[in-house]
Amino acid sequence: MPLAYFALAAVAAAAPASAPAPIAGVPLPPDPVFETELTRVATERARLELKGVLAQLEGDRSQSVQAKTEMKQKLSRLKIAVYTTPRSLDETVAVYEKKIEKATFLFGERNLLADLLDVARAGGFSVTPEAQKAWTGKTVRSARWGREDGAVEIDVEDHLIDPRNGQVAKKTVVLITSIGE
Repeated sequence: MPLAYFALAAVAAAAPASAPAPIAGVPLPPDPVFETELTRVATERARLELKGVLAQLEGDRSQSVQAKTEMKQKLSRLKIAVYTTPRSLDETVAVYEKKIEKATFLFGERNLLADLLDVARAGGFSVTPEAQKAWTGKTVRSARWGREDGAVEIDVEDHLIDPRNGQVAKKTVVLITSIGE
């Protein structure tokens, strides 16, 4: 799933755009703008996904009651924060690699139209033929880093696909996900 889809299960506290809502132990991106509305949308989608994850967990007879309880506790601590930055993807990643010891991001390219169609499906809106034509064959760059224990992940993309309406903007987006300590 693309970063803009925000398919990660999370519960995030919304804060004013002028006051970034940091996640404990995770540095902010350079020149951050906390995206209150995008974080809210991510949270709502995550809550829906979380319900499905918990239902699957409950039905899994191979997991012990203790393992299920631990997983539920972890899921209840999940947080997400969405930021944008005027810096490029490469600049943003370079800042994180300096701030986080031993951080190495994995880079990739994604099909922008495929991501846009996924976002539209999840958001319940359609993509105009003009938008489909405009984004056919275009790619987005992304970079991802995850802490060794899996408790923190930082995803950076060089385009924002707005999950509310599918508008695409050349803007660096940073999604930080954390399972609190």
